[in-house]
Amino acid sequence: MKPILVAIDEHPHAAQIVESGIQLAKALSAKIFLIYVVGGGSVPDSYRDEHGDALPEHYAEDEFRRTAGPLIKAIEKAGVKYEGISASGDPVKEILKAAKSKDVSYIVIGTRELRGLGRLRAIASVSRIVIEKSTIPVVAVP
Repeated sequence: MKPILVAIDEHPHAAQIVESGIQLAKALSAKIFLIYVVGGGSVPDSYRDEHGDALPEHYAEDEFRRTAGPLIKAIEKAGVKYEGISASGDPVKEILKAAKSKDVSYIVIGTRELRGLGRLRAIASVSRIVIEKSTIPVVAVP
């Protein structure tokens, strides 16, 4: 079976997204690609001071480890194979690019902004745009 892509951010909702990804991966006997995208822009000064460089790829890797650490433990505990992907730039573009390059069967993403009146504010939300632009099926986790 083709792998699945699980997109996370630093919101507490990420644990629910990963749990849904684990359930889907187990049902399909699939590997998980766990992606975390640091938005475009400059690397914070505090990062430069701490690490001595300002490379966006280093910053993205460190942010991935910080954010995904507890979530990776849940995937490992479930016995599902996984690989982490750290990226920087436009989250929509990076998620769709990773989905295509890894030839995944599904994208799992959260939709916390897409409920009730929040839908009006979510016109430019990452999850909404991924759902609209993806040619790969998207599992939207409420």
